Amino acid sequence: MIQERETELRALMKGIATPTPHGPEFQNFSIFIGVFSTASKVERRNIIRLAYGIQHTNIANVSIRFVIGTPKGEEERLQLGLESLHYGDLLILDMEENMNKGKTWKYFSTVAIMGVHFDYVMKVDDDSYVRIHNLAASLAEQPRVDLYYGYVLPCENQNAYMNYIAGMGYILSWDLVQWIHESPIVRKRIGGYSEDRMTGDWLDAGNKALNRVNMKPMFYDHPAYKGRDRCSHELNPETILIHQLKSTALWLHVLRYFEGAHVTALSTPLRP
Repeated sequence: MIQERETELRALMKGIATPTPHGPEFQNFSIFIGVFSTASKVERRNIIRLAYGIQHTNIANVSIRFVIGTPKGEEERLQLGLESLHYGDLLILDMEENMNKGKTWKYFSTVAIMGVHFDYVMKVDDDSYVRIHNLAASLAEQPRVDLYYGYVLPCENQNAYMNYIAGMGYILSWDLVQWIHESPIVRKRIGGYSEDRMTGDWLDAGNKALNRVNMKPMFYDHPAYKGRDRCSHELNPETILIHQLKSTALWLHVLRYFEGAHVTALSTPLRP
């Protein structure tokens, strides 16, 4: 079944021309996107690789990595090792895989000391789809310092300073990433409850992120999602991020909408 779904997705993408970028020719800032994943989610990573591999922007330099905890056991080490050799897109943290026990802090701290400067660093769920060019175009108009950018909870809230930003995907400017790595305020609490709420608490406690940007309605849940805290609407070309893509069918639905116009003939009869 997994192989059939991946075959369908690859068929959808076959023959896609590289989209023609729009806007001025400049790449004067950089974005690092860390997609939170776990060792077992190979199929999801392959879908995401296809989804982002066909996107392009001339506005920013964009790097994308899958963020995974230290592998457990020989089987995971072998699997992730082979995956890393083939794709080169894994960021393995020096921390066991966990939820709400410090993975977010470890991620930002690791990026801060990798030796490469990024203007913006994004943490994004693996059930979120990002439109790279739209994201870059939006960030080109934002401050490069003290920035906290994303979808502020709850759905009806439009005040970026009244709550924290949801974990579907959010961006911090480089100075805040460095501060998270270095700050004793952060070190006092790196786990124990929702890490995305915790990020907001860190910034509040340090009087940081004076530039807070709420990206509704360009960040939203997929229209098929009916769960708790739903905030959705129909797909549209201005989208920056769509959340709650928890099945291959939903990924295919989104990719058909955004990339379908670029698809050429999917099958050509074999000739003798």
